[in-house]
Amino acid sequence: MSDLLPVDPAIAIRAETSLADPDTCKFAVSRMVHPGGTFFFDSKERAAGSPLVERLFALTGVQSVLIAESVVTVGREPGTSWSGLKPAIGAAIRTQLLTGVPAILEMPRSASDNPNKPGRQKQPGHQKQIELERDCQATLIPSGENVLLSQGERVVLTQALGGSFTVKTEAGYLARIAPHDADALGFEVKPVSSLPEVTGVFDVQLVIDQLKTVFDPEIPVNVVDLGLVYACQAHPIDGGGHRVEIKMSMTAPGCGMGDVLKEDARARVQEVPDVVEVDVEIIWDPPWDKSRMSEAARLELGMF
Repeated sequence: MSDLLPVDPAIAIRAETSLADPDTCKFAVSRMVHPGGTFFFDSKERAAGSPLVERLFALTGVQSVLIAESVVTVGREPGTSWSGLKPAIGAAIRTQLLTGVPAILEMPRSASDNPNKPGRQKQPGHQKQIELERDCQATLIPSGENVLLSQGERVVLTQALGGSFTVKTEAGYLARIAPHDADALGFEVKPVSSLPEVTGVFDVQLVIDQLKTVFDPEIPVNVVDLGLVYACQAHPIDGGGHRVEIKMSMTAPGCGMGDVLKEDARARVQEVPDVVEVDVEIIWDPPWDKSRMSEAARLELGMF
């Protein structure tokens, strides 16, 4: 039986239950899930170090996972219904792809490998760590406290969106590393976005598009689709140019990341041609709730 799961139009996932083995379902994804061959996981222990597989084994009823480039085949535990499991698996695949983090961060054994072959040892369950190449500033999540991560410290990358990076430290804390410190992680420092040249009348949509490059450090959804932007207005000012006024909120009252996202939004909007002044205000009334999320965001997070 084949079902086209409701997803972001950019990520189509088709689920097909095996007729020969009704406890197996194949999920064909329109994007590459993980290149480099076929990888099989038969337990939560084997899933350690592989973000997508960890997500799948966290679902009740998942017994095994096989990843082969753009196809994910899941085996269910006997007695588990596919009706609720299929959408959950589709949501897990989609959410992982949207984080920008590879589905597999360690080098698991290929399904074609023989675990009993002399000289080959079972891979230990661990996450691949990145050793910082230099000292860099980071912001703890969700407190917003600034900390210094030292050269040689090992971190695990959990999200890479909008140019910034969310990492898990050796102490177990989540921290956000800014785009200009990408080289500390061994990545190239790149422009966050490229803006088209503006011709004719100023269009506030350019501002909205820039705000869509700002992401919550814990959720793979931009602040616009997440519903955090309550108002965005542009006003012409004397002498030319525009003043942009933005009112936005956070997903939780008193969230310490407010100043970080506020500055991200201000800096991104300041890059828009013809924008001279930017004022971003964090407000708490009315409080944010899930009803403010766009349909696309709900689909991306599997809230359907």
